[in-house]
Amino acid sequence: MSVSAALLAAGLVGSPAVAKHVGRHVVMVPCKDIKAALASGKSEEDVQKELKVSAKRVKSCTAPAPAKQGKKSDKKT
Repeated sequence: MSVSAALLAAGLVGSPAVAKHVGRHVVMVPCKDIKAALASGKSEEDVQKELKVSAKRVKSCTAPAPAKQGKKSDKKT
């Protein structure tokens, strides 16, 4: 490894751009917690702020589940 390559590698490893992402752990708030907060009378905006979730996450938890499409049975009667 040449000296310039070593300096470049050391510069990249110690750069603030890389350090900014180190130690960032994203915790997904369960839908159960979001639904419970909404059921207690809080608004969607309050839930977003208190649980630190996006509007998209709140909507995905409160949207009705899509209808399941099963296989057509080939029963002969």
